Amino acid sequence: MADNFDFAALAKSWQQQPVTEETPPGADDLAQASQRQREQKWLMYSEWLGAVIMAGSALWLLFNLPGWLGGLSALFLAFGALGAAYVSWHIHRPILAYGNWSSSGLVKFRRQACQLSLRYYRYTQLSCVALVLFTLILWLLQLTQLDNIPLVMRWFYSLMVSPLCLFASYRLQLKIRQKTAELAQLDNLAQDFQHAE
Repeated sequence: MADNFDFAALAKSWQQQPVTEETPPGADDLAQASQRQREQKWLMYSEWLGAVIMAGSALWLLFNLPGWLGGLSALFLAFGALGAAYVSWHIHRPILAYGNWSSSGLVKFRRQACQLSLRYYRYTQLSCVALVLFTLILWLLQLTQLDNIPLVMRWFYSLMVSPLCLFASYRLQLKIRQKTAELAQLDNLAQDFQHAE
């Protein structure tokens, strides 16, 4: 989720406020934070659903696909389900539970959301890397003749999944750079509020 935010204008506006006490932001100031919480909630629900589907698929594969391929696929899906649940709990919940809507609290919210977005992007990158490794393992199982991997499955992961994962990793790296720059600006804003206090 992109945060189109003019940090310089915001800092200048807040530094020029003549009031000595911190006043709560208006409805317009809170609209973006409220929208972010709603989007985060639906993203969390979709990840929970994905985790349940992956866990169910892992159980199905464990009992219906014998051999190395079934066991490896079930293990891979089980770790994916656990990872999705972990990300949902540690990444989304702090944003949904946030409730300090003062001016400095709003800056802290945006800073925390930016930090959590960075962590989320890195976890997603790891998932993409795991899928590429899974593709390599499929080929390794076939080459060592430990299991007979269906040709369609090997080519699907090689020609569709892996290239998409590599492209997604590249795009996520660009977002990580953008969020890192935003986080530096938000750190400066948060320090301004600390000095003002």
